[in-house]
Amino acid sequence: KTFPWPSYYRHYSFFETQMEKHGKVTGLTAQVDGVYELTRKQGAALRVFICECYAFGIAEYLESVENLGAIDVVIINSAWCGYTPDAKYYCRKYKVGLFKIAEFMAALHRNDYWNYLTDKEEEYFKKQGWL
Repeated sequence: KTFPWPSYYRHYSFFETQMEKHGKVTGLTAQVDGVYELTRKQGAALRVFICECYAFGIAEYLESVENLGAIDVVIINSAWCGYTPDAKYYCRKYKVGLFKIAEFMAALHRNDYWNYLTDKEEEYFKKQGWL
């Protein structure tokens, strides 16, 4: 009956604290459970979904959008959860960022935040011919 991937314990304080301290963030407003509007210094407001899906793939992204509406960023907010490379590739095609929290903090420094890749991801994407 409820959407399954927001934070299990509804703990968003780490994300909120990090965003309040981030030099590229000027505002953060909670919307519904696990969804925030984040305003960047660049002026763009981003709709961010904080997720704890164990293995976030394309199907999970599509279901998230179906349940929540348009999303600009999905953040996997757990050390034991992650996302698939194909989901990262799919989201990038549609200018949607898919990140772990540390990756998102780095991506915020870019105007094209959705294109941010870790070194490991960049190597993998090159091998796949995705770059």
